[in-house]
Amino acid sequence: MNSNPEQRDNTRFDYQAPIVLEDAKFGILQGARMFNYSDFGLYFETDHFLAPGTDIYIGIPNSPYTPDSDIYERYHAIIKWRKPLKESSFYYGYGVRFLDADPLNRPVKRGIESRRYPRKACSLYVKYAVQRKIYPGEIKNISIGGVFLKTNENDGLDIGQQLQLAIPNRKKRSVIKRYARVTWSNHSGFGLEFQRNTGKASSHESGSQ
Repeated sequence: MNSNPEQRDNTRFDYQAPIVLEDAKFGILQGARMFNYSDFGLYFETDHFLAPGTDIYIGIPNSPYTPDSDIYERYHAIIKWRKPLKESSFYYGYGVRFLDADPLNRPVKRGIESRRYPRKACSLYVKYAVQRKIYPGEIKNISIGGVFLKTNENDGLDIGQQLQLAIPNRKKRSVIKRYARVTWSNHSGFGLEFQRNTGKASSHESGSQ
């Protein structure tokens, strides 16, 4: 019996990109880097310890599974094997297999936009707060579940980090405050997922507190 974890039943393609791991049970976000992929799964490396059999979601900005480079795709997968790494900047290497895949076709491609809520393109200037510091930003698309925030101040924000958005509501002349967490980032900004603990709207009208 061949127990070599590198044995594969399908062709793999080299592709390096940062990815986001989300524990399917606890919702914990972790950073990682993928190095190759196939129609059935992929290989990534990370410093985080994950047991074989762990049920995870993998978020891939600029996914190789779609020609649209602006789409963030999210896949349901299971850890098949783990190996310690010696000649790498990461501690562990993992092989995963997609759970939402048809063996005769490519895996079901589900971006956050199509998987949960449709997103609407927009240009909305907002402010966001991180550790009591306030920064400007521009929401480029929005849905019930989250936004993509364009900003020049995204250095130092970690995957999973929480921030507070102040979104102007022009019709009611108020500001809607929403808590969100960082799910992915690129050179122009980051994707945010709204959290349940939302703040109350504050009025801009004179005489309000």
